[in-house]
Amino acid sequence: MLWGRIGETAGKVYQQLKEKKAATPAELIKSLKCPYDELQMALGWLARENKIKFEKVNARLKIMLR
Repeated sequence: MLWGRIGETAGKVYQQLKEKKAATPAELIKSLKCPYDELQMALGWLARENKIKFEKVNARLKIMLR
C-alpha cells in the first residue's frame, strides 16, 4: 500500500537528516533512491508532524530537522 511506503520513506528521510543535518530534495532522492513524488509526500508527512523545517540557502531549498 502506498500509505505504508510514504511512512517508510518519511522514516528514511528523518534518519538521513539526523546523520547529515541538512539536505536538498535532490540529495535525498539520490541517497534514498526514491521517486520524487514519494519524497514530496514523505516531506509533507514530516512537515505536518512539525519534525522538519525548510530554508533557502544560496537559492537552494535545504531541509533540516527542527
